[in-house]
Amino acid sequence: MPDKKNPTAVQIGQRIKQARKMAGFDTAAQLLENINDWGTGRLGNYEAGISIPSPDDIKTIADITDSSPCWIMFGHGPIRSTGRDIQAIRHQNFFYIFEGCKSKKGMMSKFLKAIGLSRKKVDEHLNNPFLSLSDRIARKCEKFAQKSPGWIDTQHVETDPICAAFPEDMQRLMMIYSELDKTDRNKLLKIAECFN
Repeated sequence: MPDKKNPTAVQIGQRIKQARKMAGFDTAAQLLENINDWGTGRLGNYEAGISIPSPDDIKTIADITDSSPCWIMFGHGPIRSTGRDIQAIRHQNFFYIFEGCKSKKGMMSKFLKAIGLSRKKVDEHLNNPFLSLSDRIARKCEKFAQKSPGWIDTQHVETDPICAAFPEDMQRLMMIYSELDKTDRNKLLKIAECFN
């Protein structure tokens, strides 16, 4: 029988698991020790992508893991302002570049050559978001993908699969918002509030 999991729930579950591990909770049981009124299946269902947490449950997880509720829910914005977050963002963008290479004949071998890593080493990075992606490799990835320096260290709406769950006009709005500085983001929010 084919897997019928909601892809949005799966993406949120992956981020919950990542937030948990980044906070130092190796197992779901360790995180649950900090939540008195949750049964053991609740967090497991969230992480497995079986169900989508309510906003209150997202906030609970975010508070305990010191993560951004917006990032857990939408994959947008900073995870936290720590060095480990840069690695998590690099991992997501590295995966995005890698996936783009898979769909074009001969591109994978060019990618591996450009970054100077074996396929085995690339797979190790893809399977472990905590494996440090060095500055040298990050810059080589950006050069290969024809991105500006620092691109791989920044969260991008277009690289997050969760974005595909939103209507096209919402994706465009998220893209515009993500490319603005703090002042212009506040202006855009003020304009949007006029329609409320």
